[in-house]
Amino acid sequence: MTAAPASEHASARVEARHPVRVDIDGDFALDDLLALPEAGPARRLHAVPTTLAALRRLHAADDAGSTAGAPRELVDTPSAPTEADAVLLHRIEASSLFRPPVREQVADLSPEVGAAWLALAARWVDLSQSSGDLRFLNTACKLTGAAWLHYERAGGLWHEPGLTGQMAAVARQLDEATDRLRRRLANRIVLNESAGISEEAPWPSRRGTADQARITVLASAGSRSAGRLVTAATTAGLPIQAVCWYAPSHTGPTESSNYASAWYPPAAPGPTTSPEVPSGVPTTTAHSWDDVAAAVRATDADVVLLVGMPVVPDHVLGAARLGVLNAHNGALPSCRGMDAVGWALLNNQPVVCSLHLARPMVDAGEVIAAHPVPIAPVDTLAARVKATQLQLLLAGAAHIADTGALPDLTPQPAAGTQFYRLHPHLKRLLDASPYAYDDGPRRTVIQP
Repeated sequence: MTAAPASEHASARVEARHPVRVDIDGDFALDDLLALPEAGPARRLHAVPTTLAALRRLHAADDAGSTAGAPRELVDTPSAPTEADAVLLHRIEASSLFRPPVREQVADLSPEVGAAWLALAARWVDLSQSSGDLRFLNTACKLTGAAWLHYERAGGLWHEPGLTGQMAAVARQLDEATDRLRRRLANRIVLNESAGISEEAPWPSRRGTADQARITVLASAGSRSAGRLVTAATTAGLPIQAVCWYAPSHTGPTESSNYASAWYPPAAPGPTTSPEVPSGVPTTTAHSWDDVAAAVRATDADVVLLVGMPVVPDHVLGAARLGVLNAHNGALPSCRGMDAVGWALLNNQPVVCSLHLARPMVDAGEVIAAHPVPIAPVDTLAARVKATQLQLLLAGAAHIADTGALPDLTPQPAAGTQFYRLHPHLKRLLDASPYAYDDGPRRTVIQP
């Protein structure tokens, strides 16, 4: 029996991990798009107002006042993103348009506006290639998926030849962009380096005996990582005053979505139970941000350590004397936002975890420390990233406990790059790349 090619194995694994969910994710199978009849090149979008108006009509609350001072024009075939491109990209991604279930968010999309979205997608696929900024390819996939959702579920004007041909032209662009990105990923050199930090538990930091600060941990309810962090911290003698579990009353859609979690290489199932917080550490549960702020103030916390939390509002950030520390799984300021590990690999950058002071803007606070995480072995990358984040939090807590003050803070430039949730199409490409599995052919690097 002849073994199936590695690419066939990769394709099967990709489909199993990220099935195409048209209604939930606004997703598409590229082969379905490529089967559409061709009708010439896709139109490029020249003006911003059409798309901004579409956003305003669909999500007035999200886009309120967004056109004020907005750049008015997008130039033809640019080699670099214009200010208008950057503004529009952020407004689209920051709106609720592509929050699952996407079918509900774009239910009012008309064929006319859908054509504008496809034109913008066509422009941004080209722009992604010319500028190297894959965020534009990512959002182009989302815009295309929204139009495809309506094409699949509706008839009438959505099947008009001009619109169908436009979608087919965008599909050809996406196919070319997909092939280029797939070849780039397949041609990467992945070094098999040993992990520098324990995957199972962070090592306690070395520190003195003086306790000059009160430390509170704020974590999503039931977080296994929080249990590990508090156990390691108390073992090291750090003054953990309390753990506040955040369990919001409303958790959002319950339908399964490929946007629900960040991309990591597949790994063996982890423990099903969370390690318990040591019995001597008080715990409380908060169901709202006001409850969280009250709990932090009740502990008289000097500093709060975040573990697995969503964006924290200003009044919680101001509840601790020195501030709130967060460990981000990306390099700052070059990789802010969501899916940082996946974006780092797509952009051929190292995976770096950063410890920073939490500020109102996402991942924009002063950087305290950073540590690289070797990519290989890939099957434990997620565990090693988490262990690195916990180690950084422990190191920051130890410094504050010893000195009663924050460590040295390095301000970030305002021009950092923010990334957004990866579209499932790009997740499937990562799943088929050398970054996802250790069992593929390896390239030998000869040392000089």
